[in-house]
Amino acid sequence: MTGAGKVFDQAERLLKKTRGVISARPESISLMLCIIMILILSIFVPRYFYNSFNFSSLVAAVAPEGIVALGMMLLLISGVFDLSVGSVMCLGGLVASIAATFGVPTPLAVLLGLSAGFLTGAVNGFLTEIAGVNPLITTIGMMYMVRGVTEITLVSRGKAGYANFPQSFKDLGQGTFLGIMYMFWIMLILLALFTVYITMRKGGRRIYFIGGNENAALAMGIRKRKIRILLFILTGVLAALAGILLNARTGSANRYIGQNSHINIIIACIIGGGSLAGGKGNMLGAVFGTLFLALLNNAFNLFEVNQHVQSLTTGTVLLAVVVVDGYMSILKRKALGKE
Repeated sequence: MTGAGKVFDQAERLLKKTRGVISARPESISLMLCIIMILILSIFVPRYFYNSFNFSSLVAAVAPEGIVALGMMLLLISGVFDLSVGSVMCLGGLVASIAATFGVPTPLAVLLGLSAGFLTGAVNGFLTEIAGVNPLITTIGMMYMVRGVTEITLVSRGKAGYANFPQSFKDLGQGTFLGIMYMFWIMLILLALFTVYITMRKGGRRIYFIGGNENAALAMGIRKRKIRILLFILTGVLAALAGILLNARTGSANRYIGQNSHINIIIACIIGGGSLAGGKGNMLGAVFGTLFLALLNNAFNLFEVNQHVQSLTTGTVLLAVVVVDGYMSILKRKALGKE
């Protein structure tokens, strides 16, 4: 065998081993990317990267989208997705902010904000699973409708806005425990709960069955519609929770909350091992994917990268993620004998 042939064989064996590791631990890619980003920032801008203010900003960027990514990953595992999450973040935060501004007790204000997420999620689930509307159309429609409602509400308020929050409401986004923000602890708790559910409970395994082979899941008697509707509702509630936490952190209702978050969250989930084809992914991957994107944006800011270059890089990452996801879906279909 020639030298080139040996190199080719070695490369092929390495590729198979790498593919095996990734298949066994789908979050491994996002973890490696996070480590690479941390090393780059630690080497080139350690003074700014390890600054306490930068760390606080990084946590505030990871936690809210990480919370939503947990719900999005569950949807992706089941074979669908939700593009309205960014707008629902804004709506949930706005409803809670209005309630808090007018003196509603903080627990009730939060419950009202979460209810807005529950309602939008229920509508998405009903239209997708009962009415049979494509999830792309359903959630894009919800995205524009909800964003329009929030824009009209905030514009009509003028400069006054909604910012007269009690301290108990602000503490949700600004408070810390052991030096770490409450919102990050909330994300970690949800991560643990959802991980236990999808790995150790029968209901969690059913989500994988639905996304992996919908017809087989139906033949097994799994109630696909009910499960997906519940997942849409859960994702809506988590999006509303993220919006509430962000408004509490900034101290006012912000009309820009959630803009383009749906794209970032889907990218994070796919980088973390999820797939648009469904049937794979886990909660840890969703968080690692979110952390990678937050580190990437942090690097853009610390290196003062031009906005156009940032857009180009983000678009490239999105395209690469979709291509890799498509390739893995083809391999999956071949393994199942569908191609």
